[in-house]
Amino acid sequence: MELALQQKLVAQLASDRAFRETFFADPARVAASEGLTGEALSQSHCEQLRQFARVLQHRRLAQVGELLPLTHKALGTRFADLFHNYAITPPSGTRPCEDALGFVRHLKQHAATEGLEPEWSLSLARYEAAQIEATWLDERLVFRCLPHAVRKLSALLAVGDVPAGSYRRLSLALWWRTSTRSRLKHWLR
Repeated sequence: MELALQQKLVAQLASDRAFRETFFADPARVAASEGLTGEALSQSHCEQLRQFARVLQHRRLAQVGELLPLTHKALGTRFADLFHNYAITPPSGTRPCEDALGFVRHLKQHAATEGLEPEWSLSLARYEAAQIEATWLDERLVFRCLPHAVRKLSALLAVGDVPAGSYRRLSLALWWRTSTRSRLKHWLR
Protein backbone atom coordinates (compact mmCIF):
# COMPACT_ATOMS: atom_id res chain seq x y z
CA MET A 1 0.00 0.00 0.00
CA GLU A 2 2.86 2.35 0.84
CA LEU A 3 4.34 1.87 -2.67
CA ALA A 4 1.04 2.72 -4.37
CA LEU A 5 0.73 5.89 -2.28
CA GLN A 6 4.32 6.84 -3.13
CA GLN A 7 3.69 6.36 -6.84
CA LYS A 8 0.53 8.46 -6.67
CA LEU A 9 2.41 11.20 -4.81
CA VAL A 10 5.32 11.21 -7.29
CA ALA A 11 2.88 11.42 -10.22
CA GLN A 12 1.13 14.39 -8.61
CA LEU A 13 4.46 16.03 -7.81
CA ALA A 14 5.58 15.61 -11.41
CA SER A 15 2.44 17.02 -12.99
CA ASP A 16 1.16 19.69 -10.58
CA ARG A 17 3.52 22.61 -10.03
CA ALA A 18 1.56 24.20 -7.16
CA PHE A 19 1.43 20.88 -5.29
CA ARG A 20 5.16 20.38 -5.90
CA GLU A 21 6.03 23.77 -4.42
CA THR A 22 3.80 23.09 -1.40
CA PHE A 23 5.51 19.74 -0.96
CA PHE A 24 9.01 21.23 -1.14
CA ALA A 25 8.08 23.84 1.47
CA ASP A 26 7.02 21.17 4.01
CA PRO A 27 7.51 17.57 2.78
CA ALA A 28 6.65 15.88 6.08
CA ARG A 29 3.29 17.64 6.44
CA VAL A 30 2.28 17.00 2.82
CA ALA A 31 3.40 13.37 3.03
CA ALA A 32 1.39 12.87 6.20
CA SER A 33 -1.69 14.42 4.58
CA GLU A 34 -1.29 11.92 1.74
CA GLY A 35 -1.01 8.98 4.15
CA LEU A 36 2.77 8.47 3.89
CA THR A 37 5.50 8.50 6.50
CA GLY A 38 8.40 10.92 6.34
CA GLU A 39 10.83 8.00 6.11
CA ALA A 40 9.26 6.82 2.87
CA LEU A 41 9.92 10.16 1.25
CA SER A 42 13.35 10.82 2.68
CA GLN A 43 14.73 8.82 -0.25
CA SER A 44 13.19 11.27 -2.75
CA HIS A 45 15.42 14.16 -3.59
CA CYS A 46 13.79 17.47 -4.48
CA GLU A 47 16.00 18.17 -7.49
CA GLN A 48 15.33 14.71 -8.92
CA LEU A 49 11.59 15.35 -8.64
CA ARG A 50 11.98 18.71 -10.38
CA GLN A 51 14.02 17.08 -13.15
CA PHE A 52 11.38 14.37 -13.56
CA ALA A 53 8.69 17.07 -13.81
CA ARG A 54 10.71 18.88 -16.51
CA VAL A 55 11.10 15.65 -18.50
CA LEU A 56 7.36 15.01 -18.36
CA GLN A 57 6.59 18.58 -19.36
CA HIS A 58 8.95 18.35 -22.37
CA ARG A 59 7.30 15.09 -23.36
CA ARG A 60 3.87 16.74 -23.16
CA LEU A 61 5.18 19.66 -25.24
CA ALA A 62 6.49 17.31 -27.94
CA GLN A 63 3.22 15.35 -28.08
CA VAL A 64 1.09 18.49 -28.31
CA GLY A 65 3.45 19.91 -30.95
CA GLU A 66 2.92 16.78 -33.06
CA LEU A 67 -0.86 17.13 -32.77
CA LEU A 68 -0.82 20.88 -33.55
CA PRO A 69 1.90 21.17 -36.24
CA LEU A 70 0.46 24.25 -37.98
CA THR A 71 0.03 26.11 -34.70
CA HIS A 72 3.56 25.10 -33.70
CA LYS A 73 5.00 26.47 -36.97
CA ALA A 74 2.91 29.64 -36.79
CA LEU A 75 3.95 30.50 -33.23
CA GLY A 76 7.57 29.37 -33.57
CA THR A 77 9.51 29.61 -30.30
CA ARG A 78 6.54 31.23 -28.54
CA PHE A 79 4.73 27.88 -28.83
CA ALA A 80 6.98 26.42 -26.12
CA ASP A 81 6.66 29.53 -23.92
CA LEU A 82 2.87 29.50 -24.18
CA PHE A 83 2.80 25.75 -23.54
CA HIS A 84 4.93 26.12 -20.40
CA ASN A 85 2.45 28.72 -19.10
CA TYR A 86 -0.37 26.25 -19.79
CA ALA A 87 1.52 23.26 -18.33
CA ILE A 88 1.74 24.82 -14.87
CA THR A 89 -1.53 23.01 -14.24
CA PRO A 90 -1.93 19.22 -14.50
CA PRO A 91 -2.86 17.80 -17.94
CA SER A 92 -6.46 18.23 -19.08
CA GLY A 93 -6.85 14.49 -19.49
CA THR A 94 -4.94 11.26 -19.74
CA ARG A 95 -4.38 11.30 -23.51
CA PRO A 96 -2.18 13.66 -25.52
CA CYS A 97 -5.17 14.71 -27.66
CA GLU A 98 -6.96 15.92 -24.52
CA ASP A 99 -3.84 17.85 -23.54
CA ALA A 100 -3.72 19.44 -27.02
CA LEU A 101 -7.37 20.49 -26.74
CA GLY A 102 -6.67 21.96 -23.30
CA PHE A 103 -3.74 23.90 -24.75
CA VAL A 104 -5.95 25.32 -27.52
CA ARG A 105 -8.44 26.46 -24.86
CA HIS A 106 -5.50 28.11 -23.09
CA LEU A 107 -4.51 29.85 -26.35
CA LYS A 108 -8.08 31.17 -26.74
CA GLN A 109 -7.99 32.62 -23.22
CA HIS A 110 -4.53 34.05 -23.82
CA ALA A 111 -5.64 35.64 -27.10
CA ALA A 112 -8.70 37.17 -25.42
CA THR A 113 -6.74 38.69 -22.53
CA GLU A 114 -3.28 39.45 -23.95
CA GLY A 115 -3.59 38.96 -27.69
CA LEU A 116 -1.78 36.44 -29.87
CA GLU A 117 0.57 37.15 -32.75
CA PRO A 118 0.18 36.37 -35.53
CA GLU A 119 -3.55 36.86 -35.11
CA TRP A 120 -4.36 34.05 -37.53
CA SER A 121 -2.48 31.48 -35.42
CA LEU A 122 -5.57 31.09 -33.23
CA SER A 123 -7.62 30.16 -36.30
CA LEU A 124 -5.08 27.45 -37.11
CA ALA A 125 -5.18 26.21 -33.51
CA ARG A 126 -8.99 26.05 -33.57
CA TYR A 127 -8.87 24.25 -36.93
CA GLU A 128 -6.43 21.65 -35.61
CA ALA A 129 -8.46 21.25 -32.40
CA ALA A 130 -11.55 20.50 -34.48
CA GLN A 131 -9.55 17.93 -36.44
CA ILE A 132 -8.46 16.29 -33.17
CA GLU A 133 -12.06 16.19 -31.95
CA ALA A 134 -13.13 14.50 -35.17
CA THR A 135 -10.20 12.10 -35.40
CA TRP A 136 -9.31 11.15 -31.83
CA LEU A 137 -12.56 11.72 -29.95
CA ASP A 138 -14.63 9.99 -32.66
CA GLU A 139 -17.02 12.90 -33.12
CA ARG A 140 -19.33 12.22 -36.05
CA LEU A 141 -19.79 15.86 -37.04
CA VAL A 142 -17.48 18.79 -36.33
CA PHE A 143 -17.93 22.22 -37.91
CA ARG A 144 -15.83 25.37 -37.49
CA CYS A 145 -16.27 28.85 -38.89
CA LEU A 146 -12.87 30.55 -38.81
CA PRO A 147 -12.05 34.20 -39.59
CA HIS A 148 -8.81 33.53 -41.51
CA ALA A 149 -7.81 31.79 -44.77
CA VAL A 150 -6.85 28.45 -43.19
CA ARG A 151 -6.29 26.62 -46.49
CA LYS A 152 -3.86 29.24 -47.79
CA LEU A 153 -2.06 29.58 -44.44
CA SER A 154 -1.61 25.82 -44.06
CA ALA A 155 -0.25 25.56 -47.60
CA LEU A 156 2.28 28.34 -46.93
CA LEU A 157 3.32 26.81 -43.60
CA ALA A 158 3.67 23.36 -45.21
CA VAL A 159 6.45 24.68 -47.47
CA GLY A 160 8.20 26.39 -44.58
CA ASP A 161 6.95 29.97 -44.92
CA VAL A 162 5.57 31.87 -41.96
CA PRO A 163 3.44 34.37 -43.83
CA ALA A 164 3.12 38.01 -42.81
CA GLY A 165 -0.23 39.72 -43.15
CA SER A 166 -3.72 39.37 -41.77
CA TYR A 167 -5.14 36.71 -44.16
CA ARG A 168 -8.65 37.73 -43.14
CA ARG A 169 -11.08 35.59 -45.11
CA LEU A 170 -13.83 33.40 -43.78
CA SER A 171 -13.00 29.69 -43.75
CA LEU A 172 -15.49 26.90 -43.19
CA ALA A 173 -14.21 23.53 -42.04
CA LEU A 174 -16.30 20.38 -41.74
CA TRP A 175 -15.43 16.84 -40.66
CA TRP A 176 -18.06 14.12 -40.79
CA ARG A 177 -18.59 10.39 -40.80
CA THR A 178 -21.76 8.36 -41.15
CA SER A 179 -20.92 6.15 -38.15
CA THR A 180 -18.16 6.00 -35.56
CA ARG A 181 -16.51 3.21 -37.56
CA SER A 182 -16.73 4.83 -40.99
CA ARG A 183 -13.95 6.81 -42.68
CA LEU A 184 -13.63 10.43 -41.67
CA LYS A 185 -14.34 12.94 -44.44
CA HIS A 186 -13.15 16.53 -44.48
CA TRP A 187 -14.18 19.68 -46.33
CA LEU A 188 -12.45 23.07 -46.11
CA ARG A 189 -13.41 26.23 -47.93
